[in-house]
Amino acid sequence: MATKKERQKVVAEKTEAEKNRILKIMREADIYTLTLDPLIESYLDIFEIYMTMYIQWKEKGFPATQRHTNKAGATNNSKHPLAQQVETWSDKKTKALALLGLTNNKQPGKIVTGGSSVRKEEEMTKPEPVVDELTAHRNKWRSGKV
Repeated sequence: MATKKERQKVVAEKTEAEKNRILKIMREADIYTLTLDPLIESYLDIFEIYMTMYIQWKEKGFPATQRHTNKAGATNNSKHPLAQQVETWSDKKTKALALLGLTNNKQPGKIVTGGSSVRKEEEMTKPEPVVDELTAHRNKWRSGKV
């Protein structure tokens, strides 16, 4: 097992590499602006915590569960705390990447595709429903007027 200082050194190296990777991707995609720096720093903090938890969990051999004895003396398996933390911080990391625009998810409402064909002085009206023979027959029998 690695010592605490060795773990901190590995986490610091991975965090720096992640920072360089994110900045490179954002610059190549031409989406980097200085206003995103606080969001990038927040993402890197999340990444650092995630990596710390992940390395600790890895050193323990990725246990999925741990044994827990309650007050009554019964021993049960429960989800390992490090597994829970890694899962939680992984979700937070994904959300932060989405805020930076680095996921392939579409974000509705941000893209305008074309304008209205109605001029300013025109009023848009809803088209009248077409009443065909079948609809008229249904309406006749539904209203109860035979």
